[in-house]
Amino acid sequence: MEWRSEEILIIVKVYPVPSKKYGETVCTAGITKSGAWIRLYPIPYRNLPPDKKFAKFQWIRARVAPASEKLQRPESHKIDPDSIELLHTIPAQAGWSERERYFLPLTSPSLELIMQEQEKYKTSLGAFRPKEVKNFVIEKITDCWTPKQLGTLAQTSLLHTNKTTLEKIPYKFRYQFTCDNPHCTSHDMVILDWEAVESYRNFKRIYKDERTTLQKLKEKWLDYFFRERESYFVVGTDSEFGKFMILTVVSPRRKTDQMSLL
Repeated sequence: MEWRSEEILIIVKVYPVPSKKYGETVCTAGITKSGAWIRLYPIPYRNLPPDKKFAKFQWIRARVAPASEKLQRPESHKIDPDSIELLHTIPAQAGWSERERYFLPLTSPSLELIMQEQEKYKTSLGAFRPKEVKNFVIEKITDCWTPKQLGTLAQTSLLHTNKTTLEKIPYKFRYQFTCDNPHCTSHDMVILDWEAVESYRNFKRIYKDERTTLQKLKEKWLDYFFRERESYFVVGTDSEFGKFMILTVVSPRRKTDQMSLL
């Protein structure tokens, strides 16, 4: 395995999932200094020391090597978590021009074109701005891990006695949208963004009431991101079937207004 040092601007951090091989891992993706998408794993994010825990739109330096996968996704790389070095974060305030300098060149006109690139080149990461986001669906699911997942998490907890058990969120979030493409017939895709989960937790802590919590969640992830901002979806495929999912939302302010940045 040929390791190399790489500087990476973090764009994606998905909510942790139990992993039989890695215990608990976080799907992470970003943009290299040379301007290419890169997927990083395994990252046991909650087990990392504070000086290695990165944020969205933060530059890191780390040792990476091309990953060997069944689907041979070209963007996938293994990372040495011990080598992670935190660099500067690009701030939102007055920083969107710098963020966009790296992000916008990697955007595509539509999901359909990203899927075409997948067929030709096995492309497994991409970003695009949807034409219309029709709904943010909040679907109730079980709030319990499966016995197998619990066993995996229990083994991980034995190695990290000071860590809380990974919380199972009792909802699945999906976007229903169309693309700016004549062949688009609409899409219904799950979003795995850690920030969506944190929004739910924060609103639940503030409002206590579940109905109000879900209302506020929808207002942010539908109305705010796709009515008030010029937001993009970042999508990536799973490692088993190559199916695209929404990994995160990138939300610059509208160019036509003077809304303050978050």
